[in-house]
Amino acid sequence: MKIKTREFLKNIVYSIKLTINSDEIRETWVRKELAKLTPGKRIIDVGAGEMPYKSSCKHLLYTSQDFGKYTGKNTTRGLYFGEVFNANKVDIISDIADIPVQNASFDYVLCTEVFEHIPNPFAAMKEIRRIHKKGGTLILAAPHCSLTHFYPFYFYSGFSREFYKTVLPMFGYKILALETTGNYFTWMVQELLRMPTILFRRSKIAFIFAIPFFFIALPQLVFIRIASVLYPSSSDLLWIDTYVIAVKEK
Repeated sequence: MKIKTREFLKNIVYSIKLTINSDEIRETWVRKELAKLTPGKRIIDVGAGEMPYKSSCKHLLYTSQDFGKYTGKNTTRGLYFGEVFNANKVDIISDIADIPVQNASFDYVLCTEVFEHIPNPFAAMKEIRRIHKKGGTLILAAPHCSLTHFYPFYFYSGFSREFYKTVLPMFGYKILALETTGNYFTWMVQELLRMPTILFRRSKIAFIFAIPFFFIALPQLVFIRIASVLYPSSSDLLWIDTYVIAVKEK
């Protein structure tokens, strides 16, 4: 009973952390996987943006790529609008479907939170395959369900498990691990907690109504959070992020 109680409380803490900051969960996973890679090998971070993982690639020969067009200033829609974003410090500025490097240039490929911003993910996978050495590892992460962000460069809300299981083998990759974070209930809590921010951006007056709403909704929030731990199988309906480790076989 003590073990089950400890595990339950551990899952509650994880659920709270996930709904407050799913980015931290993802970043921890990516850095853990990067640390496993063989030192001295070449890695390319495609769609690297502001290169948040460069510091975790000190044991590798790191190259970054991005299309460099999103600045945060060129939109008033979706999440993060108005926030400064600078991807012009990457090593290669190019279309992800046309990266100016030779075939099989890299041992490893890192691609995180990028696919939803590419109009043609299949063309991107074709290019990733071209520049990737046979036997090399692909570290891939993308949302299953997301709100509009980095607009206007936002084309898909996310991808299902079956997308990876079907598409990656088409390009010669074997999936070694496929993990998901969150479930239907953690997603609900995440969006309820996000609601005051959305209201505030739309109307300063409407934001006032968020305060009494939270007093009324607090018991429901607690219940939903507990439900997210009791019923992890609800991830069959909805989850937050998908993480994939794959190896290039062909």
